[in-house]
Amino acid sequence: MNITDEQRELLKKYGVEVLDDVDDTLLALDDKITEVGFNADYSLNEKGQELQKLYDELYAAN
Repeated sequence: MNITDEQRELLKKYGVEVLDDVDDTLLALDDKITEVGFNADYSLNEKGQELQKLYDELYAAN
């Protein structure tokens, strides 16, 4: 999986395990976005925007 040290640290910060398979990591990241990434009106909050950007970067790089 193509991942930078910075991206790895961000995943660690939110308790998302970096797995060997990128698809499994993306699923875990999606679960975390669902858990902490939304406001009461279901729009992305600051954490959600940060994690969604990371998701998009990992998806594009792999």
